[in-house]
Amino acid sequence: MKDNRKTCLITGSSSGIGKETAIELSRKGFRVIMLCRDSEKSRKAWEEVKELVGDNDVDLVYANLSSLDSIRKAADEIANKYNVIDVLINNAGVFKRKLSMSDDGIEMNLAVNFLAPFLLTNLLLPLLKKSDSARIINLTSELYKDGKVDFEKDVTTKKYNGNKVYADSKLLIVLFTYQLAKILKDENITVNCVHPGVVQTDVFREFPKWVNWMLGLFISKPEDGAKPSIYLASSDEVKNISGKYFSKMKVKVTTEVTHDENVRQYVWDYASKLTGLEK
Repeated sequence: MKDNRKTCLITGSSSGIGKETAIELSRKGFRVIMLCRDSEKSRKAWEEVKELVGDNDVDLVYANLSSLDSIRKAADEIANKYNVIDVLINNAGVFKRKLSMSDDGIEMNLAVNFLAPFLLTNLLLPLLKKSDSARIINLTSELYKDGKVDFEKDVTTKKYNGNKVYADSKLLIVLFTYQLAKILKDENITVNCVHPGVVQTDVFREFPKWVNWMLGLFISKPEDGAKPSIYLASSDEVKNISGKYFSKMKVKVTTEVTHDENVRQYVWDYASKLTGLEK
């Protein structure tokens, strides 16, 4: 009998929005690949998801998203195990308040929040193109409005501002989404980005405990933050919508810079160079 289950890969699914998304999409009948760091936390989350959904068709693939080499190895593993990917949710993210550099010498917010989904998505495009109707969903933040495109800025010599570089990385995700949607306009693949609302997740792990406690009183829980990703991954209402920014489950118009084709192409070319995708 032909297996008609769709396969969905979710990055950063060991906790928060990603984990809740994995649970709900599994319940909806998706075959889920949880892409997480090699850790006891990830293994425990994987077991919890399988137990909650009563389904062993939940896979766990390890990747350190701050390492370009690790992303490439994970993409190779996925390509060897799966013939097709129907949904890719680039959910993982970090918010580094203090300067931190990846093994590749790249500032950590930029490395994980932008370059990781850029590289992973490009490496998985052959599998996505095999789907009858594929969807790419990139999580971003309303803070993208405070971001700037400045790859030449040397964050190691100027006063580091974690809030600013985080906002920069979220702007880059919007620009990447729009450019990829344009590139794939003749393919059976939609590409959208989504701001899930302000959600209490591990992205705030570097903030003091009292700040997290206060945030927990006023912001959304992960199960609510997951609803937009679940909607974009599974609803027929959005199956033909591409190249859009969703604030929760509503399409919103984005700032002027995101519609500048020269800026979008510049971002694409620079990211290709940084990740080694440049031909």
